[in-house]
Amino acid sequence: MRGPLLLFLALLPVHAQAASDPWPGSPVLTRLFVLPSGRADRDRLIRTLDLTVAQVRELERLAGSERAYAQAARTLDRPGARALNVKLAAMNAEKDRKVRRLLGTDYTLFRGWVRGWWQAQVRRAAG
Repeated sequence: MRGPLLLFLALLPVHAQAASDPWPGSPVLTRLFVLPSGRADRDRLIRTLDLTVAQVRELERLAGSERAYAQAARTLDRPGARALNVKLAAMNAEKDRKVRRLLGTDYTLFRGWVRGWWQAQVRRAAG
């Protein structure tokens, strides 16, 4: 399964990939590992990547950080929101670095899975 998916992703134009890629700017991990509505998708991701218990726990921990930043943003005034945006950009970069290290060679598969999942979410919301 991984080979055809990776080949498909490599053939996509770069602009098409960027336009439909929520990672790391959107709270992907929160939707998958915190919200009850994401449970089935989370389980599908775990099976697809054959994640270990330790990997799942680390993704859950990172999802908690995502959620904390999102909750903090709800109560900020404009200057506070600007400052949080700077911190959020740094958190997203760090989250990406940690997931990349955590998943190793499966990181590319993770990114492809997330893009496909995100597109399905967008279609479902629009339809």
